[in-house]
Amino acid sequence: GSVMAVGTLGVLAHQRSVGSEEHALAMAFTTFVLFQVFNVFNARTEDGTVQPVAFRNGKLWAALTVVVGLQVLAVHVDPVQEVFGTADLTARDWLQVV
Repeated sequence: GSVMAVGTLGVLAHQRSVGSEEHALAMAFTTFVLFQVFNVFNARTEDGTVQPVAFRNGKLWAALTVVVGLQVLAVHVDPVQEVFGTADLTARDWLQVV
């Protein structure tokens, strides 16, 4: 949790210093969402990691696809951008966030 908080707030602070507030919010929001996506693969069961199960779980992959798709909408579709106060991200922004 600490890494996610520091990472997200660090992205927000940095982007506020170099760009617009909307762009900073889009970067921080996307960073937070992708932290959660990657965190799915850190979950453990009592007898080990969930990774072998996760890679065979079609419903998990469908849910992750929906989450990433909704995130793309949140930063690239004008009406949704207005709701979240975000701005478009470039390909380079996406690479930085990932």
